[in-house]
Amino acid sequence: MIYNNADLVNIMKKFIIGKEISLHGLRSEDLSEDSPYFNWLDDLSLDIYTQRSYFPNNLKRFRSYYEHACENSDLILFGIYENQTGKHIGNINFQQINWLNRTAFIAYMLGEKEFTGKGITTQACLILMYYGFNKLNFERIHGGVSEAHLASQRVCQKVGLVEEGRMRKHLLRQGKRYDVITVGALREEWIEKYGELARSYYRNPKEIFPE
Repeated sequence: MIYNNADLVNIMKKFIIGKEISLHGLRSEDLSEDSPYFNWLDDLSLDIYTQRSYFPNNLKRFRSYYEHACENSDLILFGIYENQTGKHIGNINFQQINWLNRTAFIAYMLGEKEFTGKGITTQACLILMYYGFNKLNFERIHGGVSEAHLASQRVCQKVGLVEEGRMRKHLLRQGKRYDVITVGALREEWIEKYGELARSYYRNPKEIFPE
């Protein structure tokens, strides 16, 4: 079923609503063994460049990660949902949060392959980074990407996560070692360069960030 934006507000949990995608907490149906999310974690083709799926997924580990996120201590998890269908297509999170230093590590996963190449991850990052800097009061948002993951490097470039250094030979995949590129953004610099672009992906930014 396809919904219009007015229907979307009533049907989906109203949290961060963009023009094409929305970010909000996971629904109960997203946390079952039959859910797409559960299956993403066992799809090794989605984990070529990360360290996420070294071991088979199981319900206990799956749920414990979610329960950790519910504490909102050092991990905040958002599902990425397509607005037209309400379909859960990926996740994005802030992890390694240091509330005293106001820093966070951003990570993302686009699970539904049909949505790759459509700018979804870029939109999700821009929306969440704007939220992180302006609502959660982070001063710095950072991340890491394998030197072999060219698509993710392009996302970092598009969303203002600039290269800051390298962890040499940090990642071992299929018998070969890769550098991990460290990337980061500082609030004042990022808002000046990417703030308006990020706001343009919100359905109604004034609902969350009144001027």
